[in-house]
Amino acid sequence: MLSHWIENGAVAEAGAVGIEVLDPASEERLETMPEGVAMVDAAVASARRAQPRWGSLSPTQRKDLLLDAAVHLEGHADPIIDAFVAENGKPRREAAAEVRFAAGVLRSFAELAVHARTGVQGAAAGNLVFQHRVPRGVCACIVPWNFPIAIAMENLAPNLAMGNTVVLKPSEKTPMATRLLVEAAFGHLPPGVVNVLLGSGPTGAALVGHYDVDLVVFVGSERTGRSIGGVCGPLLRKVVLELGGKDPLIVDETVDLGAAARLAAATTYANAGQICTSTERIYVQRSVFEQFVEEMERVSAAQRIGPGRDPATTMGPLIDELQLEKVASQVEDAVKLGAELHCGGYRLDRRGYFYPPTILTGVTDGMLLMQEETFGPIAPLIPFDDFEEALALANASRYGLAAIVCTTSPLRAMAAIERLEAGMVKINTTRGKAEGGTSEPFKSSGIGHGYGMEILGEVTRQKSIHWRSQL
Repeated sequence: MLSHWIENGAVAEAGAVGIEVLDPASEERLETMPEGVAMVDAAVASARRAQPRWGSLSPTQRKDLLLDAAVHLEGHADPIIDAFVAENGKPRREAAAEVRFAAGVLRSFAELAVHARTGVQGAAAGNLVFQHRVPRGVCACIVPWNFPIAIAMENLAPNLAMGNTVVLKPSEKTPMATRLLVEAAFGHLPPGVVNVLLGSGPTGAALVGHYDVDLVVFVGSERTGRSIGGVCGPLLRKVVLELGGKDPLIVDETVDLGAAARLAAATTYANAGQICTSTERIYVQRSVFEQFVEEMERVSAAQRIGPGRDPATTMGPLIDELQLEKVASQVEDAVKLGAELHCGGYRLDRRGYFYPPTILTGVTDGMLLMQEETFGPIAPLIPFDDFEEALALANASRYGLAAIVCTTSPLRAMAAIERLEAGMVKINTTRGKAEGGTSEPFKSSGIGHGYGMEILGEVTRQKSIHWRSQL
């Protein structure tokens, strides 16, 4: 059974309930992990003991230790990647890229934090007024299974760089790679600075509600995020939430449709559509709609579906049976209500949770796949007549995480930037975050800044200091 990581050591939990970790490409058991409710106190206490010393280090001292951590991570990448591919199913080259990205994130925040401590304001002679940031204390980080390495590091790095200590709870679906990541990268840090607490929902709930946690950072579903917000609100506890998306893509008549289809496929089928910023609604100008459907059919047929360990694979499986059933039920609902299937729309007849790229037209707003987050390789295509209509359709969702617009018109691009209700807007490019960029989700997609310099403000407290030279 997998063990927790507390005080820089593996901590087994005698008599713990075993949760199976499965290979989504074969449905075979890889490992078991404990339900760690009984270990929450120990993990938080470890982080609390370590925080004063860690927080008292200078930003440069922490920077040097975190830069060393990036080197350690790169030196132990292969076993992390192997575990990642086995438990998550994504192609190995994508898993390797995620580990490289994580090392880059660590280096970036190690450097950024050195410049985020103070800011001097103008004041009268004999007075000094400045802002000073201090660590919040102990952060509970709860990360999802779709990007367990990248998202874990995007939460760990800013917290550690700014002097917080962390209790990290990985998803019960992908605990192995995250556990290896922490041991490899942070095993040289003082004991208790980073702790890994294994478990599922009950463990996460106990961690979020623990009296000695100062900050909660959560990336995951809207439903769980709302529950976490409901716990943190009455406690007046700082919380940062990045939740679900129903991200739109607008394609107008001015663009190269082959290129637009390749972009749409990249942002719809990457990680089998299991990304919070995956495209889940595609609006195409009516004058080029039929041609775009043909282009999408062509690029969809080129996808190679298989296990992540196969170098020929371009799209791996869905994470588990529940996710496959959710995706299949949304497609079945759409077809029942009149949508037309152009490709896909069925579970592949093989072991593993494989579902092919699926294109639908004739979809309407009343269908589940136009309202609920899908998290699968599904491309609903909807025609529009003018760009104003496209913007209105794109905004007609309770989510507002990201949006993409394909156009050669600067006026339309500027209209999209100003009016799309999304934290990330991409013009003629795919999902993803520019290095150093930041965003705050709209509507039900979350609250608080993620990434960039702004997240350093989320994970710290800011003091205003007024110092007068004489009483």
